[in-house]
Amino acid sequence: MDSRLAKQIFYAACYLSALFLMVFIIYLIWFKPAATCFDNRQNQSETGIDCGGPCQACEIKTLILPEVSWLKYFPTDSQTVIAAEIKNSNLNYAADYFSYTVDVYDNGGVKIKSLMKNSFIYAGEIKYLVEPVEIDSKKIKEIKISFSNINWKLNEEFKKPITQLREIKTESTAVSGFITNNNAFRLSKIRIFGFLYNQYGILISASKTELENVPAFEEKFFKINFPKNTTDIDSSKTKVYAEAIR
Repeated sequence: MDSRLAKQIFYAACYLSALFLMVFIIYLIWFKPAATCFDNRQNQSETGIDCGGPCQACEIKTLILPEVSWLKYFPTDSQTVIAAEIKNSNLNYAADYFSYTVDVYDNGGVKIKSLMKNSFIYAGEIKYLVEPVEIDSKKIKEIKISFSNINWKLNEEFKKPITQLREIKTESTAVSGFITNNNAFRLSKIRIFGFLYNQYGILISASKTELENVPAFEEKFFKINFPKNTTDIDSSKTKVYAEAIR
């Protein structure tokens, strides 16, 4: 190989190398996707794949989703009330936000109603969902609840406020009483759930009410109304639960 051909090959190699380097730099700057917490790669100082570092804690990937302990529904004058008990089995993590979907199916297995709502749940908490729907209960065959968009928080970051219920009374188709905000801060919302049972301890109806902006250490009266057609109530078995958020 003569020297002239060797130089040409050398210059061509240098040119191609420079061209490749330029294209690679352009790709890195303008075209390569930026590292994210959802690229299925361990990068950007993550301690695991898409977790740790700038992403959510790797422990969150192992958390248990909220579980439905029981799910029931009750006919009313013109609609149906769906009630469920759910549990957060994670003792160190709460969720300051999650979405839940209630799907209602008829006797033929066809979805006839889908209700989407948002809520929250504290670490290790058992809580309740009570939702009225515009459906004739006779048309319902099955109800399912699913959870999504859960925003997990360490227990210390989203602690359960302290409230106290007292003087609970069941009169006809209403439950009333007082609730106290035992915290040194205002509670933006308190939901109070009531459950009625018959003499055999069978749950026969559920309802709820809501109070807003309850000042620190203040007590407020509440009243939960139930459908007028609710009968066979054993007032001694009434249960009331409250949930509050700052």
